[in-house]
Amino acid sequence: MSKDLLSTIFELAKKKGYIDDELINYIDDIFPEKAVIVIEVIKRGITKNIFKPSNRIIWTAMGENQLHLIYPKIYCSCQDFYKSVVIKRERNFCKHILAQIISLALNNYKINEIEDLEFDNLIEDLKLKI
Repeated sequence: MSKDLLSTIFELAKKKGYIDDELINYIDDIFPEKAVIVIEVIKRGITKNIFKPSNRIIWTAMGENQLHLIYPKIYCSCQDFYKSVVIKRERNFCKHILAQIISLALNNYKINEIEDLEFDNLIEDLKLKI
């Protein structure tokens, strides 16, 4: 699974404009039996944090019990990413990265504008939860 696959999912979701059975089946094909979990992550919330005035952007996804830092198509701070992507190399992304891509395609995410002074606090909070 590659970044090209994530681009394909992005384009499919954007073209559809919503999550339907075709998109769910496609997710299940590439991420077996995880489509329902990806949908749950989307429902819990994907947030684009925009720091002002620098316009620095940090994406986050609400996990079951904690917030996860996402670098789109590259990295997630969740344990599954660490175990399945980094250690075992079973796949190239986790459910949070997939949920962020779909949320972006559907324009279905929260925007949180934060003062630059709060950047260090957000990163510190995320580090404490890893």
